[in-house]
Amino acid sequence: MKAALYGIGVGPGDFELMTLKAVRIISEADLIAVPRTDEKEMTAWNIAKQAVDLSKKEILELYMPMTRDAQMLEQSHQEAAEQIIDQLKQNKSVAFLTLGDPSIYSTYIYLHNRVLEAGYDARLIPGVPSFCAVAARLNVPLCEGAQPLHIIPASYEGSFDYLDWGGTKVLMKSGREFGKVKEELISKDLVKHTQMVECCGMPSERVIKDISAAEGKASYFSTIIVKEKEIVR
Repeated sequence: MKAALYGIGVGPGDFELMTLKAVRIISEADLIAVPRTDEKEMTAWNIAKQAVDLSKKEILELYMPMTRDAQMLEQSHQEAAEQIIDQLKQNKSVAFLTLGDPSIYSTYIYLHNRVLEAGYDARLIPGVPSFCAVAARLNVPLCEGAQPLHIIPASYEGSFDYLDWGGTKVLMKSGREFGKVKEELISKDLVKHTQMVECCGMPSERVIKDISAAEGKASYFSTIIVKEKEIVR
């Protein structure tokens, strides 16, 4: 197997949604790189190990804090990229496990770009995005005919402006701002257009069909779908 960094999407949570290509590359790679948060959670690893025997694999844990502190993020991304490059210099293939798809709001992409800039090979291996799995779980289409589909990072400033657009809106990264998101959906009279799934495909999965009744904070792994028309429940 070619010495390169492979950013592998392991899907949203259900290991049966991992692709055959993801399983093959993880099985063949010399080294498995796994992101680790401050809580020492390794969600992508927990998904992959259900589909691939990782018991004899060499593991490289990479500290990836869940923060918006730009300096802390820059430091952690650079340090993680350097750890990976050290392995590539030894002619090893490195499979980095990431939730969903590596091209959609994935921390992996910051390492991918750094490895390429350093002159080494890095490749993207697509995975099932969370919003596709959530639509299937809710048994609703994402878009039909000429309807557009908008993917919105809901916890960032200005994101609520997109709720006025036509088509289907997928709200991602809404966990820390869930209260504000819910208030905005209520104020725009979009509750009957909206459903949400937390931790889709994971043991802690929760389906919320009436978002106005949801209390407390939402999981970081929450995806909200806002349809153009009211949803038939």
